[in-house]
Amino acid sequence: MAGLWLLLEEPAIDVRWQHNDSHFWLVLAVSLVSVGLGIRIQAAATARRDARLFLVSLAFLASAGFFALHALATPEMVVHHPNVGFDTALVVGLGVAAPIALVSSMPLQRANETVLRARGVLLGLLVLLIVGWGTVSLLDLPPLNRSPGTREVGGPLLIVAAATFVVFLVAAWRFFLMHRRRPAAMLISIVTAFVLLAESVVAVTAAHRWQLSWWEWHLLLAFAFGFVAYSAYVQYGREGSSAGLFDAIGLDQTVRRIEAEYAAALEEVVTALEEGRRARLPERFGLTEGQMAVLDRAAEALTAERAVSRKLNTLFHHYLSPDVAAALIADPDQAALGGSVVEVTALFADLRGFTTFSEAVQPGAIVEMLNHYHAVAVPCILDNGGTVVQFQGDALLALFNAPARQPDHALRAVRAALQMQQAVEQVAREHNQWPRFRLGANTGAALVGNIGSEQLRGFNAMGDAVNVASRLQNLAEPGQVIIGAETLRATNGRVRAEPLGDLQVKGRVRPVRAYVVKDLL
Repeated sequence: MAGLWLLLEEPAIDVRWQHNDSHFWLVLAVSLVSVGLGIRIQAAATARRDARLFLVSLAFLASAGFFALHALATPEMVVHHPNVGFDTALVVGLGVAAPIALVSSMPLQRANETVLRARGVLLGLLVLLIVGWGTVSLLDLPPLNRSPGTREVGGPLLIVAAATFVVFLVAAWRFFLMHRRRPAAMLISIVTAFVLLAESVVAVTAAHRWQLSWWEWHLLLAFAFGFVAYSAYVQYGREGSSAGLFDAIGLDQTVRRIEAEYAAALEEVVTALEEGRRARLPERFGLTEGQMAVLDRAAEALTAERAVSRKLNTLFHHYLSPDVAAALIADPDQAALGGSVVEVTALFADLRGFTTFSEAVQPGAIVEMLNHYHAVAVPCILDNGGTVVQFQGDALLALFNAPARQPDHALRAVRAALQMQQAVEQVAREHNQWPRFRLGANTGAALVGNIGSEQLRGFNAMGDAVNVASRLQNLAEPGQVIIGAETLRATNGRVRAEPLGDLQVKGRVRPVRAYVVKDLL
């Protein structure tokens, strides 16, 4: 545009150069390139059933048709004198192509099938317009046989040119926004082409025929379609196939479908590698050897990553309660320090007489006893939706209603406690010398989250409700489950319990009303 301004401001350098043959072959070559692009994009539109691809191809074909008519109307080629058809063909062609380009940039998901059903009619109308214009222009018939003025564009065509300029820029901007969402070389080449076509409208409007400023818009056209063709050529060289060259231009639903197809192809390659066989994908997905090689490398890397991931997940679940592990895998941000206040039911369990037992046996016997007890106790918690927060010596802390929300968390905790006592009692019958479990549960607000440092942290719960659960467990006898008043209330009459009255617990000023659980109702 700066070059155009300079030529128009300095008429001395805007020299006249009329060479009909050069003009004919240059414009015809650009037209053929545009036709080739239009046909290729049309084929992609048919294969993908994509309205945007079809409309982009239609814009290219509209431009190409009128460029060819402009070339054929070059004086002394088919028509022996300049006529209005020669002057106006370009502006009319771009005026037809611009609104098609704008519509192609719109969200067409809902109109996709409608546009595709009408493509035969739209193509037919375009061919009819080009053939009709060409017949009148090349046979030198009125009104296109009149001698042209000093400029190619004047009168009502100035309005058409101005509108075409604006419409191409809007279409370019909308395609640029698509490129921002999902960057692709083909999208940016379409943006560039539409901007250059908008510039060519300015050049053809402002320039004088056969002068350098007039030749400039011919070069703009060559760059516009040449750049799209070059981008397609580069992508063809990378992929080794013409399939998928224009997929990036398609509608979002088309892109998602293509991504799903490639994901399925990659998954099949991974499965084939894991089973020790060769995947048969080229015929199913139309892949080249180069694309298959890329998929094979990706699949090998993914297979190795999955093997490592499976090992890590196994280790991860061994050291964390399943609910905590699942929450962290689904949302790693939950591993941040801090937490939130929620109502929970905390369940504490420890072994009465553990210190005395430990004094009398070897450490190996202590570990054997604890693992034996926890092997039957932990499933009782997990089966009721509880989260095992920590093992501390002979003690165990479990939470209900965190991290997974459970409206009946109090009842779940009491059920888990009773099942634990039944399970460990069977173990204790076989080992009379082993200590027995006692349990306490309490319901209330607690801060639940990650406690520790940036280097090391753990999932835990803090608050008076958790402390009270620990104190109630200390008051229980072996084989007993003691719960607080809030826990009993939250079970909605589903628990039969005997009151112990208001108990004074260690470290707390106010007494705690407690109950011994007898059974579930």
